[in-house]
Amino acid sequence: MNNKIFTIPNIISFFRIALIIAFVPVYFANNIKNNEMIAFGIIVLSGLSDVVDGFIARHFNMVSELGKILDPIADKLTQAAVLFCLLINHKALLPMFVVLFVKELLTAIAAAYLLKNKFVKPMSARWWGKLSTVAIYSTIIYVVLMEFIPVLPEIVSTILMVISIACMILSMLGYMQIVLKTTTKNAQEETKE
Repeated sequence: MNNKIFTIPNIISFFRIALIIAFVPVYFANNIKNNEMIAFGIIVLSGLSDVVDGFIARHFNMVSELGKILDPIADKLTQAAVLFCLLINHKALLPMFVVLFVKELLTAIAAAYLLKNKFVKPMSARWWGKLSTVAIYSTIIYVVLMEFIPVLPEIVSTILMVISIACMILSMLGYMQIVLKTTTKNAQEETKE
């Protein structure tokens, strides 16, 4: 199963990437009735399908090397695209978007370094990465809900954003610690040879 491309979890990840393409025009379409509700539905569907694809991969032994790369890519593309769209009406989300961008850039550079030097194969998500994803999705969903339920308090979105930023920083530090341990261990092994 490790080298298979068309597993159910991978197909779900491709579907989640397609949902991004659907979200952007729907979110900005003033001519579509209830476009905010449809956009909200797309985000919820993306989040639920993320949970389902992880469950299927682990419980039905469908974890693949491609899936370990594709799943986080689908997550990050969704988060970045949706946050970017929301920034137009919600400028307060800018710090969250910047932290997400920096985190993903540093993580991508570190992962590329490890893969290029053949230190490790693609890693599965860690708990801190999953926590960060849940926090980001919670913030995004709440902010989109605010667009068609104006009575929702804005302070909640601020609190969720702060929690998301803290979780992203924790996640980034966790992955950087893995990179440092891996490179240090590899350097020690090379000096022994």
